[in-house]
Amino acid sequence: MRIRFIALFLSGLFISLNSYASLVMTPTQDPDLVYNDTLLSGSYDTKVTHPDEILGFPIGQRMASPAQITASIQTWASKSNRIKVVEYARSHEDRPLFAVFLSSPENLAKLDDIYKDIETLSDPRKTNSSEANRIIERLPATAWMAYSIHGNETSGADAALTAIYHLTASQDKEVIDLLANMVVVIDPMMNPDGRDRFSKSLEQYRGVAPNVDDQSLLHRGDWPSGRTNHYFFDLNRDFFYLTQPETVGRVKMINKFRPQLMIDGHEMGPQDTYLMGPPRQPLNFNIAPSLQKWAETFAQDQGAAFDAKQWRYYTGEWFENWYPGYSNYAEYRGSMHILYEQSRMAEDGVRRPEGTVQTYKESVHHQFVSTIANLETLSTHSKKMYQDYWADRKSLLASDSDYAKRTYVILANQNLGRTQALVDRLLAQDIEVFVAQKDIKAKNAVNQMGQTLSSTTIPKGSIIIPNRQPEARLLAAIMEFDAKIKPITLQEERQRILREGRSIMYDTTAWNLSMMYGLDALTVPQNMTRSVAPYQQPTTNQTQADPKAIAWSVNGNDDRSVAFAARLMEQGVEVRVVDKQAQYNDQVHPRGSVVVTTTDNVKSANYIDTVNQTATELGLTIQNMYAGLGEGDLPDWGGRHFRLLQRPQVAIVSHDDVRSYDAGATWWSIDHHLGIRHSQINKGSLARIDLRRYNVLIMPTGSSLDKSQTHALKTWIEQGGTLITHQSSSASLAGKNGIGNVKLLNHTFEDAEDFDTALQREWLATQDIAPSVLKLQHDLPSNIAYPWSDAPKRLKEKELEKREKWQKLFMPSGAMVAGRTDQLHWLTFGVNETLPLLYSKLPVLMSDERSEAVVRVGVYKPVDDKQTDDEKEADAWYTLPKGQTLQVRMSGLLWPEAAQRIANSAYLTRERIKSGQVIMFAGQPNFRGSTRGTNRLLLNAIVYGPGLGARQNIVL
Repeated sequence: MRIRFIALFLSGLFISLNSYASLVMTPTQDPDLVYNDTLLSGSYDTKVTHPDEILGFPIGQRMASPAQITASIQTWASKSNRIKVVEYARSHEDRPLFAVFLSSPENLAKLDDIYKDIETLSDPRKTNSSEANRIIERLPATAWMAYSIHGNETSGADAALTAIYHLTASQDKEVIDLLANMVVVIDPMMNPDGRDRFSKSLEQYRGVAPNVDDQSLLHRGDWPSGRTNHYFFDLNRDFFYLTQPETVGRVKMINKFRPQLMIDGHEMGPQDTYLMGPPRQPLNFNIAPSLQKWAETFAQDQGAAFDAKQWRYYTGEWFENWYPGYSNYAEYRGSMHILYEQSRMAEDGVRRPEGTVQTYKESVHHQFVSTIANLETLSTHSKKMYQDYWADRKSLLASDSDYAKRTYVILANQNLGRTQALVDRLLAQDIEVFVAQKDIKAKNAVNQMGQTLSSTTIPKGSIIIPNRQPEARLLAAIMEFDAKIKPITLQEERQRILREGRSIMYDTTAWNLSMMYGLDALTVPQNMTRSVAPYQQPTTNQTQADPKAIAWSVNGNDDRSVAFAARLMEQGVEVRVVDKQAQYNDQVHPRGSVVVTTTDNVKSANYIDTVNQTATELGLTIQNMYAGLGEGDLPDWGGRHFRLLQRPQVAIVSHDDVRSYDAGATWWSIDHHLGIRHSQINKGSLARIDLRRYNVLIMPTGSSLDKSQTHALKTWIEQGGTLITHQSSSASLAGKNGIGNVKLLNHTFEDAEDFDTALQREWLATQDIAPSVLKLQHDLPSNIAYPWSDAPKRLKEKELEKREKWQKLFMPSGAMVAGRTDQLHWLTFGVNETLPLLYSKLPVLMSDERSEAVVRVGVYKPVDDKQTDDEKEADAWYTLPKGQTLQVRMSGLLWPEAAQRIANSAYLTRERIKSGQVIMFAGQPNFRGSTRGTNRLLLNAIVYGPGLGARQNIVL
């Protein structure tokens, strides 16, 4: 009886609790949320499962999750012969990405023949005009329709799902005829990880009643939002940087298919309407004029389809096409590209200023109607578009082409890993790459500083990329040192800055791969085809560590050497780094080379196996060292230049107001380039957690710290921690209540002369000393030269403040500037003397004698100094050494005012604070995962910082 009573009690309790759990109010009805139009209309094959049955709700009513989209596609693939599904990639979180081919069964059966015809048509060296015309006559139209590359821009993927069903199941004659003459590829969700993150956010914040407030968390999400992928990368900026698996797989498939039309379905601000192509100026000069012509044709038809529905839209306005790293990279390969930008509503709908509500279902409908309208236009004009494509491809290979007499050269260097990474990006785009087989003389080559060299020698082993090749347009777009821009656009840009204080540029204005990668390069004004051979990936002769050696080394010029050090230390191997070039017998060990010695590892049993395995994993060659006495004055293996490292224990500060792009790029850099363990910690908990677990803290871009956070960090640094800060996080620590002695420019005008003196001291330390100074004298000299003795007249504090306020207006959207690096500092291991720096609206950091300016903006260049002393006046807080000017701009839009503002400021500083140190970057060192030059500085700071910059403890 007692057992029965307990069972009945528990049963009743469950019923009671369950009843209470379901007690939510039924929402009131809002007639504004009723959307009466129908997404799918016409006759459909009943054998193909309707999407509503798979989703459990009407398609377009709310967002379909990645799992639901995958299930729908797989279901339809088993029901129809009009569809072929190809998985082209897996995301970081192991979600599939699909290319859904839709066409007649006959076309799908001959896809390989279609690929072959498109490839032949794309290279006029393989065929002639007669054969090209025959290929054009038999080729179907081709389209790649891609959606929701930003995971929280959801309507595109739901429209893609609608379109896949419509094209798979429709029995309407118009659809059947369309597919008989066209192969459509739908890429339904380009960012499944981001979409899944946002889907979970919707579940978390979804209430009973519909929400039409675009400020609510339901619509906006929270940190880091669903826009980005697993590592918080914006995948729509990655189409030639190719850092993420989603992009690598997608680009490979698009490049094989070479579609005539490519669309990219996005969303924008919720109070906007709908944007479609064509874009406004600036347009990249490397886009074929014929595509700009077809953009108008497609816009006419798409606009007419919206007019018929009485839907508002616009073209151009904020939408420009200068940066080639969006999905429109395909334009440079000959595809017509169209951007969709639908006003964004994550769920239900959004109430607009005029009082109406635009429902989520209507936003999906906009994207679907655009899709069908564009496909119909392509069907009408496909043959003419093919003819334009063929004519353009022929023109690119002509001897009088704009690209005929131009070759890009990556100069031979020892950073083999980074060079290989750049070549891999070119090869992925079907760009033809060659290697110099011997030293080659070249005339009038232009270097990255814009200087024309009357004669130069290109060393054997340099990478040679002639621009006269089928992918000439894309090659020029991603490799030319300066992208052209119309004077009228420059005038509009400057006028907008003066009138409104903002730029018309939507993205960065500098992006070329050689500067992003920090590799020295030239542009040669000729088609270099002699003494070169097609590139083949070098086979590394990986020497094994000889147990008879006294030490083993890998080349510090190669970025992979940093990972070698980090991974060995994580496995318990003691590691050193050489801070000055060393030589033993005929072996040269460049500055920054990583060394493992026998004497440091006497207690380790299998460390030589670990050294061999790690070198093999990274593709590095080991140099066996059999002697430790350096040549001449070069370092001996027991001296101070062989510096012992300490294993980094790393944490990245994230969440709260930290910029997710920078946090993600830092996170990815550690995982991609180092592969070592690390943690992410919430910025809001900095003052409460035990920071002693870490000896390296990285603070990506974020806002200021409160007093308790600042105190906690300062205490941790003083006890031996290495703090690395980026951009606005650096600015917050360089403020009046920050940590250390690095200052912001606007806080230094009162002491401007002190900062200039520090600058002069750095300059003089790099120069030959005059013989008169080196001659030791008995008599007291009366003519000592001081840096300020011959200096121009200085600007007063008020004038400096006025200029600062004016110059700040003109800071760039993203331009490459020249950085001069301290080649004696450990932070610059593996970095060239002149380093391209990507500058935008960054804080201007100032360093005097109390801190180390490891990288400054601007490279000195000798000039004839014809001014008299009376005519000289300083232009800024700094003065230039006699007979020197400063080169600042390398690429992109940099106004003179901005150049003068950032000149001689510090991009990277390092300052000892008791037992620890602060390392400040003015910018984001791993921008979009592709600024490989400055990223090397970051890797050095992370891996070498605890051993070289902080005071090590000896465990007794």
